[in-house]
Amino acid sequence: MTDTKDLLRSYFAQNGILLCNENRELPSLSSIGGKWNDIVALMESREVFYSKLYKGQVTYLSREFYYHLKPLRRRERHLSRQARELLALLRQTDPMGTEELKRLFPLWGPHFGTYLEELLRELLVTAFRRDRTISESWCTFLWAPAESWEAALSPLPSSPAEARRLLSSLLSEKQIDLLLKQE
Repeated sequence: MTDTKDLLRSYFAQNGILLCNENRELPSLSSIGGKWNDIVALMESREVFYSKLYKGQVTYLSREFYYHLKPLRRRERHLSRQARELLALLRQTDPMGTEELKRLFPLWGPHFGTYLEELLRELLVTAFRRDRTISESWCTFLWAPAESWEAALSPLPSSPAEARRLLSSLLSEKQIDLLLKQE
């Protein structure tokens, strides 16, 4: 039996991007035979970057693909004031869980998730490691800025053209343009 971590590594080497949940446009974790705990282990070993890049959905990026996208994203000027405040806090602290962050920003209430999603969409914050295990197939995460995720890694070359090439087998040119747009 093939280790599903190896299956995921092979998939990411060819494609660079994978969704958590089913979608008719892009492969998902279950559609390629991946398992939740294996994708989390790859995130914790910094082989995979957790984001909300694709249409606000949980989107896993290979380490290489993250570096290819990095010059196209990370646009702090696109953030709301609250998302910038949240990013500043995360840059000053150790990785923090959602509940702890919500306690620090109680007035944001139900909008907290919106601000965190802004940061995840721009590749400025990621899931750093598992926080609490809820079930065999779900857990909460500790969040950290992308710089913390990168800290123990050797930087990789960045090529938006390579990002486009990887996406070309999965998406149409129009979809790729929308995903990679720089405003």
